[in-house]
Amino acid sequence: MLSIVICTFNRNDILKICLETIVKYFPTNFTVEMIVVNNNSTDSTAQTLTDFAKTYSWCKVVNEPKQGLSHARNAGFQSASHSWILYLDDDAKIDQNLFNRVHENMKLQTYQCIGGMYLPWYMDEKPKWFRDKWASNQLAYDKLHLLHMNQFASGGIFLIHKSLLKKHKGFSTTYGMRGKHLGYGEETDLQRRIRKSGQKVAYDPEMIIYHLVPPHKMTVSWQLKSSFKMGQTFLASIGYPNNVISGFLALFIGFLQLLVFGMVCLPKLFKSEYFIQNYTVDTLRKPLKWFGAFWASITFRKRPLS
Repeated sequence: MLSIVICTFNRNDILKICLETIVKYFPTNFTVEMIVVNNNSTDSTAQTLTDFAKTYSWCKVVNEPKQGLSHARNAGFQSASHSWILYLDDDAKIDQNLFNRVHENMKLQTYQCIGGMYLPWYMDEKPKWFRDKWASNQLAYDKLHLLHMNQFASGGIFLIHKSLLKKHKGFSTTYGMRGKHLGYGEETDLQRRIRKSGQKVAYDPEMIIYHLVPPHKMTVSWQLKSSFKMGQTFLASIGYPNNVISGFLALFIGFLQLLVFGMVCLPKLFKSEYFIQNYTVDTLRKPLKWFGAFWASITFRKRPLS
């Protein structure tokens, strides 16, 4: 009925925590398998997975030699035995009710593509200025809800029918993480293609994971860099032409947002719990996404649009 797919690269210690929570809450009321895709890890991941698969018969290990999250995700669903695929990040801890909620959505079949909600968890002390909202995709919906065309589900907690993945040939390998190289856009691009074919994408706030926020992500530099990187694939992944005209439109939007956010956030600096780091991130993060889109357009890095 359900194939859980986890893709991993050189995060053995964190992966162990993820696997522990899955074992703790593993469902017994419906058929489940788990596929862990090892994407060229050079640490102790291979041995950890070998030992884990010997202990738990429902776990299958797949080795994907082509580097990149999209390659690994595609290898995962292609190795799956069941009709529903649940993608989980390897640095996530699952909520105790996740599998029950997934089971309900599979039985209802209201939607064939559903994203869940991720909330942050921390292994290290969080800086006073860091906001949980920067590490969450929590929306205003309190129950299963259809997403608008400009809203996208997270790939870190992503339930999808295998037939959709087959129909759309999985995740585009143009996008996404490649080893240590930061990249985005693969799940956005897939959802764009799914919607183009007439299917819908939904969000379920009761499908919950807790996503690790490591120390390097709790820095101003990473918050801004990730926004810029996200912007570099943003226009193409949502179906807009990656050309100079689109790029200058993105540049205009970015400068407009910079002006507005800079003015709106300025008075907050006089509040005791609002720091200069907050002002910097709140002012620059969204504009930098558009500046990233502009940069991609002028460097003319064409991306395939199916």
